[in-house]
Amino acid sequence: MASALRLMPSTATRLRFRPRLSFSTAASLFSPPSKAVLYDQHGPPDQVLRVEDVPPVELGERGVCVKMLAAPINPSDINRVQGVYPVRPPLPAAVAGYEGVAQVHAVGPAVTRPLSPGDWVIPSPPSFGTWQTYIVKPEDVWHKVRDDVPVEYAATVTVNPLTALRMLQDFVKLKPGDAVVQNGSTSIVGQCVIQLAKVQGIRTINIIRDR
Repeated sequence: MASALRLMPSTATRLRFRPRLSFSTAASLFSPPSKAVLYDQHGPPDQVLRVEDVPPVELGERGVCVKMLAAPINPSDINRVQGVYPVRPPLPAAVAGYEGVAQVHAVGPAVTRPLSPGDWVIPSPPSFGTWQTYIVKPEDVWHKVRDDVPVEYAATVTVNPLTALRMLQDFVKLKPGDAVVQNGSTSIVGQCVIQLAKVQGIRTINIIRDR
């Protein structure tokens, strides 16, 4: 685990889960056995993270089981493990990972959302651990997305693009022809600001960092 973490870039790296594709029917009540990246205490990721087997989880009437396709490693993910991020999952046995894209594996018998095995979904709110192979959560957590986009894009749509959107919309009402100045513009959020601003006809003045 330590060697993998030392290879991470400062912006985002992706964890890819490529289990064998197989779907359960709606009658399935338990998730398949899973693996998860866990931690029992805060600290350096290469010292506190571990990979463990996770037993099957019951879906219940309105639960949805998904198979994770990809989950990014954002700086905020590392900060959560370190214990310096405002949002922290309860310990022990916290599952790391904040966002990602998954494929529906099975749905509970009383699920009313239009979700079917094979659909791509993203979690919202994205606060539970996504660094695991299978996840069971209530149906209202999962939101269907298109499956014709690169998996890397779908896996990273929840945090950085929405942060950029809020930055452009929540403080000043901008209109076409306006300009915004941002620093750190080579970050993922900064690049999203540039793209979203361009769509809205807003110009950007971008300051880059030395690193």
